[in-house]
Amino acid sequence: MQTKKLFFVAIIFLSFFLILFSFHTINLPTADIGRHIVNGDVFLHSAKYSIDKSDILHTNFFSYTYPDFPFVNHHWLSGIGTYLIYSIFGFSGLSLVYFLSILGGFIFMLAAIRREADLSSMIFASVLLVPLIASRVEVRPEGLSYFLLGVFFFILYRYCKGSISHRFLWFLPALMLPWANSHIYFIFGPFLIGMFFLETLILRHLEKAKKLAIILGASLAAMCITPYGIQGALYPFTIFRNYGYRIVENQSISFLENLSLINPEFLWYKIALLLVLASSIFIFIKKRDAFAWALTFLALAFAVLGYLGIRYIPLFALFSLPLLAYNAAAIKKEFNMKYGAVICIIFLLTTFQFSERLPWNRNFGVDINEGVQAPIEFIKNNGIHGPFFNNYDIGGFMIFGLYPKERVFVDNRPEAYPREFFEKVYVPMQEDENMWREESDKNKFNAIFFYRLDYTPAAQKFLIARVNDPLWAPVFVDDETIIFLLRKEKNKKIIEKYELPKEMFITRT
Repeated sequence: MQTKKLFFVAIIFLSFFLILFSFHTINLPTADIGRHIVNGDVFLHSAKYSIDKSDILHTNFFSYTYPDFPFVNHHWLSGIGTYLIYSIFGFSGLSLVYFLSILGGFIFMLAAIRREADLSSMIFASVLLVPLIASRVEVRPEGLSYFLLGVFFFILYRYCKGSISHRFLWFLPALMLPWANSHIYFIFGPFLIGMFFLETLILRHLEKAKKLAIILGASLAAMCITPYGIQGALYPFTIFRNYGYRIVENQSISFLENLSLINPEFLWYKIALLLVLASSIFIFIKKRDAFAWALTFLALAFAVLGYLGIRYIPLFALFSLPLLAYNAAAIKKEFNMKYGAVICIIFLLTTFQFSERLPWNRNFGVDINEGVQAPIEFIKNNGIHGPFFNNYDIGGFMIFGLYPKERVFVDNRPEAYPREFFEKVYVPMQEDENMWREESDKNKFNAIFFYRLDYTPAAQKFLIARVNDPLWAPVFVDDETIIFLLRKEKNKKIIEKYELPKEMFITRT
């Protein structure tokens, strides 16, 4: 067993390693964070915005297309926290808090396993898995979930190992209260408790099983204490019923690979899964009395989720960390292995495989990229008003920069709009010119604000059509966004001053 001093030295080293893969500037035009900031601002200052708090919790008040559409604002509390952090520390503060949340979950995982895994085994597992743990670089409320999952795991694992009192278990239902109001991953809290409960039954630790059953019941009750009651508690199982728009993060690895999407994380996921499976099978066959049931159940469950939806890959890595460290320590003891050379090789392979995310990447850092708010400033400085037609990706950016003076046509919350809206209106109007004219007349669009790196076939076809459309004038473009104005008297002076020549756009019809 390593000394505490060496453990802390290792934590410092691994924290710096995690920084290499975690610090990434906020891509504000496509990020959710702007919407979360405004959501918290509106909730805390509802009188200023002349909006009822009930509407904030239950309706899509950011949109002019479906302002009364009922939905569950399941992260309303994280919006308040996000706004407060932003108000005091700005975007750089949000980036740092997000990193510290991931780091906290990471450290709790290692601290939980410290007595069963030696130092080199933990470093081996960490160096391998850190790029996957930190793969969700966009600042999101799920950072809180990573931290709380680490806390849950630490308490449950150490309790089952007999090193902490059962009284610590009562922190879990208490933590469920803010978690259930902050991020949809709250459902994994009771899941963790259930996996450790199952392990105590397998090992016939019936007294511990009884206490875990009580905590599980209390946690399930606690997650119902939201503005939505049982509906909110069940929301993780029902949210996709209304999804009418396909999001990359919710797609499976095989689906994305079939589209020829190259992502180094997919290969690393497969390597990590292979090591998890091979080491677990070895321990089960050779040292069954040392087999880590709950750790294995958790790692494999999140492996399945990670394969079916790539947004869960960091969770697979986070829960593979203690299992791989535990298994590596047992194998090391069995064969008297040394991991030094293996760690060095994995370190080199890792930095090579994920070189685009390391500090020499131009997007490495905290805060937002310089000049990213230029399109919002252009709209404000020139007094451009809607109704705007905007695409899915840029909705949160519009909300952050223009609400409440302007509302969005759509934003990146599929659950906040009817499924039919995406399937029968939003996508078809980008593909079919007749439908575009029909919707344009119906909504009286005055401007188009578009994330031009939206590479969906419908979006690219739509942008080409607008560049070639004599009714619309491109007046602003930067690395990520483009703005068109309708050619009419109200916009005449702006168009005369800022219209961009058609020749600067490469369009292939």
